[in-house]
Amino acid sequence: MSYADLTVAQWNDLADGAARRLSEEIADRHGLTVPVGLQDTVYAGRSHRVALFERDGMRFALVPGGRPTLGHDAARFRPTPHQLASYADSAEEYGLPPLAEYVDATTSPVRSVELPAMLVAVEAFNPCEVSLTPDDPRVLNLIASKRAQLDGVSQSARHRETNLWGLTIGQDPYRHEATIERTTVCGGDGGSTTCGGSGFFLGWLALATAYRDKDFGQWLASDKGGTPLRS
Repeated sequence: MSYADLTVAQWNDLADGAARRLSEEIADRHGLTVPVGLQDTVYAGRSHRVALFERDGMRFALVPGGRPTLGHDAARFRPTPHQLASYADSAEEYGLPPLAEYVDATTSPVRSVELPAMLVAVEAFNPCEVSLTPDDPRVLNLIASKRAQLDGVSQSARHRETNLWGLTIGQDPYRHEATIERTTVCGGDGGSTTCGGSGFFLGWLALATAYRDKDFGQWLASDKGGTPLRS
């Protein structure tokens, strides 16, 4: 069986020895190293076994396939008083619709999709600097300079925590993720809401995994945007 056909259930059923051997086969096939090997992650009260790989200073995690539920159900969103107040200020300034309507319009719908197993970079990266290691001073300086633009948002917030698969998703709105669908961008909006001073709630919303900025995606897919693609 190709590892691309590996499902979450099959991965969970593997004994540690078999999972370790599969990880080594994947590493050999793609020119990766397995410096950590298998690692247990904990998220939202659950623990999980993750296979981690490295190449050229970048770390990847094996994410098995399956049929997950994706997207955001805006009807289930219960904003805090602080979020309501922040959005009210932004809505008044920019003429935005009611909060639930806005969130529904800027997030992808709930749906179930078939996904193959894949190797995913565990953190956002600058494609122009992929040869640098995560602890390279130039990388740290770049990250620090970008975080300074987050308008005082706490650096210890939960958006920096890894999820069940060892991935840190939506770290910085300036470091968006391009996809094979040229107009679909995840994990950020290029920093437009934060840099534009659109308000606390709107700045954080751009980091939601289901957030979609259609205008930004269209611009990136244009000749002016020229975004690099990642499959």
